[in-house]
Amino acid sequence: MADTIDVKDATGNTVIVATNDAIVESVDAVKTSVDVVKTSIDTLDGSVDAVKASVDTVAGKIDTLDGSVDAVGAAVVAVGAVVAAGSVAQLGTRTVAQSPAVNIATDQPAIPVDQKTTAHDIALPITRPANITAYSANDVVGQTATAVLTFATIGKSGGSILITRAELELDISAIPTGMTSFRLYLYSSAPPSALADNAAFTWAGTDRAPFLGYIDLGAPVLIGGGTLYCDVTGINKQMKLATADIYAYLVTAGGYTPAANSEGYKLTLHSVEV
Repeated sequence: MADTIDVKDATGNTVIVATNDAIVESVDAVKTSVDVVKTSIDTLDGSVDAVKASVDTVAGKIDTLDGSVDAVGAAVVAVGAVVAAGSVAQLGTRTVAQSPAVNIATDQPAIPVDQKTTAHDIALPITRPANITAYSANDVVGQTATAVLTFATIGKSGGSILITRAELELDISAIPTGMTSFRLYLYSSAPPSALADNAAFTWAGTDRAPFLGYIDLGAPVLIGGGTLYCDVTGINKQMKLATADIYAYLVTAGGYTPAANSEGYKLTLHSVEV
């Protein structure tokens, strides 16, 4: 069938025009093109929706990551607060059951151990008052108005120690007439009696609570060079400290007259922590 026909216009000229069938076919072709374009647009809409869904998914993951970052930040702040409070040591406080086992490799070389001694050697100089006032038997020998002696840091505060040895040195050239032996009375805190030099030693009731015991130091002997000395070993008296210090009275068993003013004595205690 022909797509065109010849017709005469109003002036009698021949004009070529499309047939109805051709026009219908053109319209159908245009409609088909429109449908193709519409399908393409629908496909593009689907792709846009898929991209939007992907963007939403990424946004959700970013939100989740933000939450994790916030949680980490809060944990860091909490650790900082613990550090600031000085409680870091508590982070490692665990029972044996809560602690993982540590396996030492079979080819591990020997690991040196820095073992620090728990022994203490406390030497306490004593300068007598500037007088030669005679001591009676059982008098306190000291250096100030209060004759309480302090052996500082002789053990761990609040811990227990063994007194293993005691020494007494007197920097004088001869044994005074009447001097025999000495005894050292020990206390966990300063005895409330606060006896002065040359005072008679008494067993005050208020001194009982801190009392730890006594050590008989023996009688000094002249070892030459203007020095008297006595030494007692193997004492091994266990004592519970209240602080890190031990307090004491030095008491003479025999009455004697000092040879000079401000004589120098020295007491030394040796201990180990237990």
